[in-house]
Amino acid sequence: CWQLLVQKQTSSRLLVLEIGAGLLLVILPALLSKWLHVRLPAFLYFFFMVFIYCSIYLGDAYRFYYVPYWDKFLHLISGALLFGAAWAVLGCFKFGDDADLPAGFLCLYGVAFAVLCGVLWECYEFTCDGLFNMNLQRYLSGGRPLLGRAALMDTMGDLIADLVGSLLFACWSYWHLKGKPEWLESFFFKKYDPED
Repeated sequence: CWQLLVQKQTSSRLLVLEIGAGLLLVILPALLSKWLHVRLPAFLYFFFMVFIYCSIYLGDAYRFYYVPYWDKFLHLISGALLFGAAWAVLGCFKFGDDADLPAGFLCLYGVAFAVLCGVLWECYEFTCDGLFNMNLQRYLSGGRPLLGRAALMDTMGDLIADLVGSLLFACWSYWHLKGKPEWLESFFFKKYDPED
């Protein structure tokens, strides 16, 4: 009974820590924007807030991670979010009116960036599982390691969801870019004068 109480207190503390970190993550981009005098792309900031709300508040606090495919839904959102982040990074390199890259190449770059970030996230989960005896990649079931294909299902499902999310966003973006090439710049960070 005592062990169960200690485990529940530890779980509650971890939840409070995660929610606090989530609140900080939501506020951090706005603070950085103010300190660095940069306007955030509204579309990206909205996607970011939705992702944090769904993953930390709903996922952890309300245990939505026990809802089937909730994690895959979050990876779909993160694929689109990371696609947009790829274009924001492109804007940091002074890419603009003078460069004329084809819409297809821009979309391919966005998908590649999103999938690379998904792979790096899975490397992080793999490392945490090994170093801290966690189960982020869902390779344990009932405390026992899964074997063969069953052990790969979570990781490969996450990577496929990242790919599908970025591809869906790429199709939508391609259509927008073909009609209005300057739409790309809505993803760029823009400096502003604090005196204005």
